[in-house]
Parts: sequence; structure tokens; C-alpha cells
Amino acid sequence: MVVYNELVAVTAGAGLIGFAAFLADLRNNRRIRSEGWAAFFGVTGLLLFVLGVHTTVTWPFGGDGFEYANIAFGQPAAGFGALLLLAAVYLWRNRAQYDGEVEVANAETLADLRPASIFVGTIGLSMAVLAITFVRYQLGAAPPEEPISGRVGHIPLIEAVFLGGLWGVVALGAILFAIAVWFHRPHLLKWAVVAWVIGGVVFLGFGAMNFYTHIGMYDNIANGTMIKW
Repeated sequence: MVVYNELVAVTAGAGLIGFAAFLADLRNNRRIRSEGWAAFFGVTGLLLFVLGVHTTVTWPFGGDGFEYANIAFGQPAAGFGALLLLAAVYLWRNRAQYDGEVEVANAETLADLRPASIFVGTIGLSMAVLAITFVRYQLGAAPPEEPISGRVGHIPLIEAVFLGGLWGVVALGAILFAIAVWFHRPHLLKWAVVAWVIGGVVFLGFGAMNFYTHIGMYDNIANGTMIKW
């Protein structure tokens, strides 16, 4: 089984942290370095979009009831990647705007985000439902061959609650962002930033750990060992 959810997770984490930082700059009327942000969103967006779409249409996660991962991982990644690419294109095309008055440029950016906020909220709603699904069906338990995570794999509720909570935090940020931008409630943007920073840090750490645990799992399977750490 060929998977790449490690790269998807660390890229999603970086994208969430980056967009939260960008949004914080907008809120606090700091000057936006549009070319740098466009490059960042372009790289993270391209990776997430390509890998997310590939997962969505080819279902590389297969067998033993693990097919749900194609939906839970692939589709949100594709949607988030598309949004980051949109941000990259917008910031690059409108880079001259950020050479002028900071408050005016940032206010225009928030206003221009209004249509995109509909899709952000849609992705947030989807991830909220996925969060409930993780817990309801106790999905995500690691196999015993996987180091670290596999030590609690016999208690599927543990990882189900962890994944459900992670998806739920990101969903909360997306829904708050959509409400804040669409209904002109700027005070909610602060909490969207907080939610995305928390979710981004956890995604980043979890994805980085999976580089170790997944390689360890394949090594255990190949060699008939049961290294737990």
C-alpha cells in the first residue's frame, strides 16, 4: 500500500499555521509581504491539492476497513489545497496593492475573502462531520506493528478521539472564519487564528512523528519484528 499522509499532514499543518499568521497580520494591520506569502501558499497548496485529488480519485488506502482514510484525508486536503492556491494567485496578482496604505490594503483583502469564506465554511462543516464520524465508528486505530501509536491500538477510542478532536479544532476555525468574514464579525477572526494554530501545530507534530512510526511499521512487517518505540 503506497501512502503519503505523512507529507499531507505536515503540509496541512504548515498551511494552517501560515494562513493563521497571514490572517493575524491582516487583523493587526501589519504590512503584507504578498510575494512571500504567495510563494508559501503556492507550494503548500500545490502539494495538498495534487496529493489530495490523487487520494480522492485513486483510493490508495485500501484493505482491512481502512478505505475511510481516502475520504477523511484526501478530500479535505484537496479542498484546502485549492483554497491555498487561490490565495497564492490572489496575492501574486494584487501584489501592487500592498505597497500602498496598509489599513486600506488589508481591509480590501478581507473584503475580497468574503466569497471564498463560503467554501472555507463548507470544508469546515465537512471536517466537523468527519470529526463526529471518527469517534462514532472509532476509526484510526494503529496496527500493533506500528511503533508508538500501535501500543494503544487495542483501544481504538483513544486515536478516534484524538483524530476527531484534531479535525474538530480545524473545523471550528473554518466555521468561525466563514461567519466572521461573511457576517462582518471581525472579533471572531481571533478565535479562528487560535484554532488553526492549535490544529496546525498538532498536524505538524503528528505528521512528523508518522515518518518514524510508519517506516517502523513497514520494517516490523518486513522483518517479523515488533519494535514498539
